[in-house]
Amino acid sequence: MPAPPSSSESRALAKLAWEAAWERLGNALQPPAGYPPATAEQLSECFHIAQARLNEMRAAFGVPDDR
Repeated sequence: MPAPPSSSESRALAKLAWEAAWERLGNALQPPAGYPPATAEQLSECFHIAQARLNEMRAAFGVPDDR
């Protein structure tokens, strides 16, 4: 069972997931030397995953989405 949104474990896991998604997006936008450029499909997937992880981190830290 996942930890409740307010727990420190939940916040740490959300932060780690966001950091991994951010790094993956960065590599897709600017591939490291020797790596092929990302396809449009891969970029789209990276953006969607990064947004989902950011939303999870926002929820874990109790920050409302006021948009």
